[in-house]
Amino acid sequence: MKKITTLLAVFFVTVLTVYSQPISVATGIPSGIHAVQNPTYGFDYLVNAFEPAGMISSAQRSNGNLYLSVNDTTTTTNLGIIVFRSTNNGYTWTRISGGIQPKLIFPNMKMVSAGNDSLYLFFMYGSDAYRWNIVNNSFSKITADSLIRSFDVCASSTGALYMFYDKNTGTTVRRFGSVDGGFNWINPGTVSSAASRPKIYMSGSGDTLILNYYGPVLADTATSVIRAARYRETAPGTLASSGFQDVVTDNTVKNEFGSVFKNGVVWFLYTSGTTGNIDIKCRVSTNSGANYNTVFNFAANPNVDEYWFSAKHYQFGLDVNFYSDSLQSGPPTNTTDKIVNKYVLSTNPETIYTIQNISSHPPVWSPRGYKPETVEDYLTNHYGVFWVGLDGTARKLYYDGDVVTNLKGNESKIADNYSLSQNYPNPFNP
Repeated sequence: MKKITTLLAVFFVTVLTVYSQPISVATGIPSGIHAVQNPTYGFDYLVNAFEPAGMISSAQRSNGNLYLSVNDTTTTTNLGIIVFRSTNNGYTWTRISGGIQPKLIFPNMKMVSAGNDSLYLFFMYGSDAYRWNIVNNSFSKITADSLIRSFDVCASSTGALYMFYDKNTGTTVRRFGSVDGGFNWINPGTVSSAASRPKIYMSGSGDTLILNYYGPVLADTATSVIRAARYRETAPGTLASSGFQDVVTDNTVKNEFGSVFKNGVVWFLYTSGTTGNIDIKCRVSTNSGANYNTVFNFAANPNVDEYWFSAKHYQFGLDVNFYSDSLQSGPPTNTTDKIVNKYVLSTNPETIYTIQNISSHPPVWSPRGYKPETVEDYLTNHYGVFWVGLDGTARKLYYDGDVVTNLKGNESKIADNYSLSQNYPNPFNP
């Protein structure tokens, strides 16, 4: 089974990455290979019968429909990104006709809902970023900058879009905003000239985002300090920064990191360690990111590696799904490898509840980097998770959620972890 968790450019340099091909939105042409999409297997719902070629990303549209974008080079003869939609809380999934051609690996992809009828997919092609409005099919390259290594993007409650990105010519992280759906980008600025791999998360209130990044950047990037900052939207497309600080300073390998922000609480999560000893750790701020308490173990079972986490907020707090990997010899089973959910209430932000029985098809590791993906239904306060699991020896894309199988438990049950600490109020985002 796996086992190298550093997912870097080795995989992405493949025969498929021929950037001279024209890129565009196109109608998918079925490959003719059998691709059953909707039958159910146990408690898992099949989204697609093919293993993704790369990452996946999801969001909910304002009308309640759930969407999933997949870097896929098998389902059609011409597309490299396909999109699935569910209109019934994840019971069934249908591939929409449009997608992105050509067939290749897209190393960075993010789906964002910006309210009303705006559902965007941002992705990298070569060293440029592109945007596609899945609802109205508008498509364009982001021309405000180029030579981009990686990016992250989010939307505010006003519908404005914000992109943070790092340049592949050095260690500079920059940002800009858009108020017209990503056609034009305004208010550019440099975040840091000693930074890499920005990750952003918009608060549940939609007015303040948390930024995390490596910086200063060491030769082994994953051992660098991780920093945090807050940005408040002062007008659509305009951000004001505050409170830059280090949140992790040790030199252990930290391949994954990111924040979730809800009800004035920020959870900063990151992985620590290398294969055979990977845990998920957490620091919590109860004053909107002004300062953080002491680090604690969020998922640290000594018998497994915990990684590939996908974290988002729900109505009452934090929702995290991740891969629990036993590192066993041979193929994974439902006993050895699992998709695990942990959730936390904003009112008790360091008390963790765990759900173990999500995946009936054991997850599998791959250098393709298709991490599990959490999706939240903010209209009905339900959640779900996508992952690639085994059906016999075949790798397929599955979904499960609390609507279809009533996964989430009752918060009156015994929590599996408590951590007591305190930080103090700050008026930045009450």
